[in-house]
Amino acid sequence: MIPDELSVFLESGLSIVVATRDGELQPNGAVAWALSVHDDRAHVSVFLHPDAAKEMLENLGSYPQIALDLDLPTSHRACQLKGLFVSARKARAPERAEVERQLEAFSADLAAIGIPRALTAGWSSWPCTVLKVRVTDLFEQTPGPGAGDRLP
Repeated sequence: MIPDELSVFLESGLSIVVATRDGELQPNGAVAWALSVHDDRAHVSVFLHPDAAKEMLENLGSYPQIALDLDLPTSHRACQLKGLFVSARKARAPERAEVERQLEAFSADLAAIGIPRALTAGWSSWPCTVLKVRVTDLFEQTPGPGAGDRLP
């Protein structure tokens, strides 16, 4: 489902916002540090701080719908993934390097638009909770004429 070129973009180090909802349709959002596309191209793993995941996991237990917004600040290229929550687990030690690589790339992109590294250097990106998501929909969100269109 996720094309190769989009997979490379999704794993490049982006602004990632994860959203769920509760029974009263109240949203809950959190920042994630990294995303990994599975080999089957139908699932992704999202890495976020455990404290940020607590309320989301409560919501996902009852309402498994989840949305991910991903954006590259320097180009404004953006997409949205919608899907269904599959599982949660603690991140494994070997995954830390990839989380740190993506966070470093995102920090560099922010620096390129004038946000000093001193503001991003203190982000606590480890340990992580990993949410596995089965992707059901992909949408273009880059500003312009195709914004909101489904991606192939």
